[in-house]
Amino acid sequence: MATAFGSDELEYHRLAVNLLAGQGYVIEPGTPITSRPPLYPALLALVYALFGPYDEAMWYLQAGLKSLTVFPVYCLGKRIFPSSVGLWAAGLYAVYPSFEMVATLYRENLVTILLAGFLWALTVGIQDRRPGAFLAAGALAGCLTLANTIFLFLPPALCLLGFFDRRIRPQGTRLVGMMLIALLVYLPWQVRNTLLVEASDEERAFQHLVLMFGHYPVFAGTFWWTLTDMRQLEVEREEARTLVRRLDESRPGMPLTERIADDRRALLGLILARPFAYLKFVINRDLIFLVSPPPGTTMARRIHPVLPWLAFGANLLFVGGAVLCLLRAYRADASSYGVVGTLAYLLVVYGLLHSIRRYGYVMAPIWCLYGAAALEVVQAQVAGWRRARPAAAGRPGRGLARASAGLGGLMEISRGAMLEWRSVGCAHAGGAGSQG
Repeated sequence: MATAFGSDELEYHRLAVNLLAGQGYVIEPGTPITSRPPLYPALLALVYALFGPYDEAMWYLQAGLKSLTVFPVYCLGKRIFPSSVGLWAAGLYAVYPSFEMVATLYRENLVTILLAGFLWALTVGIQDRRPGAFLAAGALAGCLTLANTIFLFLPPALCLLGFFDRRIRPQGTRLVGMMLIALLVYLPWQVRNTLLVEASDEERAFQHLVLMFGHYPVFAGTFWWTLTDMRQLEVEREEARTLVRRLDESRPGMPLTERIADDRRALLGLILARPFAYLKFVINRDLIFLVSPPPGTTMARRIHPVLPWLAFGANLLFVGGAVLCLLRAYRADASSYGVVGTLAYLLVVYGLLHSIRRYGYVMAPIWCLYGAAALEVVQAQVAGWRRARPAAAGRPGRGLARASAGLGGLMEISRGAMLEWRSVGCAHAGGAGSQG
């Protein structure tokens, strides 16, 4: 069920209402902001214009975005694997536990569908060598950045990573074109922000808040956010807010630029004093990105304290299997290049730079896709075991060897299996280059 607006939700709501009222892109009239990218508030304003600023309209928008994401998930799955995997992936995503993102006014649902669409368009371009698909991917990447600026450097990163993959290198010109289109889409927003001199302090203050908030465990000396309990994570986040507030209150009258410089020197000193602890902290933030505390852990803990651990373990196995399948698929076929590059980019960004919440939602379609592919391989292995059992009857030594080999097959996606999938399910993608 939807609840009252949180602070982020209220800002999105006010931005949309003020846009619709002709006040400009402001939270408070007369004070333009640059810290909130415009695409999601603009979409909210469109919904308000059509249906009015009612709770029901907003929740229907969120549910609609979540539901529509199954289509790019299916299309991406059908491109990389046989269509049966695409159907399984879409079905898994439809029931994936992300209900709080539907019942709250956050941009994650918009970001997720844009990222899934971007990866599909990029995969089409890589497989078919179609310039139009790269242009579409660039436009979607630009929209993705206008929804969350953390993706600003994703197209350049993909261009750079493509240089190191000889299967992708011949398409370098198209990747550069994709990057330029993305920058052109984002450029007007950047120009507007550059011209708003009065909003520069607000932007610096916001970025500093994100930096300090996200590094709270470094200041606390623990170098660790909790992984398994969303309620405990929220407690730690509240402690981070208190830390930032106390730091500001301890220096009344100090100019913003001096406060920022002072805090960053203190943070750098703590990192240099304990570099291995900071490495643990980076790994911790990436683990939260990959396997965030599963939804419903607080409610499950009320039933039994073991249930949250079971949910976390199940999510860890599912995401781990999906990542393993993704890496094996990419090794066999370049079609998964966009997905691998995006995952690598986000691991760097969220591990080193960004504040922590539960950012794994944006990758949920990918986990469902490659998790479905891994389940398909498991099903094929089980079928192979059943066929091999009659032949192994009366020969226990050979049967044990086959069983051992089958167990190893469950743990990894073989190169031969992936190439067979590509030849059967994606015959239209001959241009991608599956061997390199």
